[in-house]
Amino acid sequence: MSSVEERLAKLEYHMELLVKQIRMDQYPFDALVIQSKLGRKEVLELMNLCEELSKEMEKQKAEGFVTFAPLLTEFHQKLHPDLPLENTIQAMKAQTLYEPLMDAFMKLLIKKK
Repeated sequence: MSSVEERLAKLEYHMELLVKQIRMDQYPFDALVIQSKLGRKEVLELMNLCEELSKEMEKQKAEGFVTFAPLLTEFHQKLHPDLPLENTIQAMKAQTLYEPLMDAFMKLLIKKK
């Protein structure tokens, strides 16, 4: 194993140890990102998606919409495959990321059950 590979393996191991130290109750989305091994690019894409969907939700609210199932469908379709839908929504809501959007999505998920 090369020196770079050894260093990378050590860093990955250290990250696993650090993930165990994260306060899941305070930073559940951050922990989910680390556990899913997402990079900055994937997280930024998710944040951009949430920003777009939040704006669309506000626009639809102003037009009198009361359900946002198509937005949830779009979110699910564009969500990184390593992020489970319900866990991601719960983690983002708990970490107060795009709360109104995540609240709307949680209500839709609860109705489906």
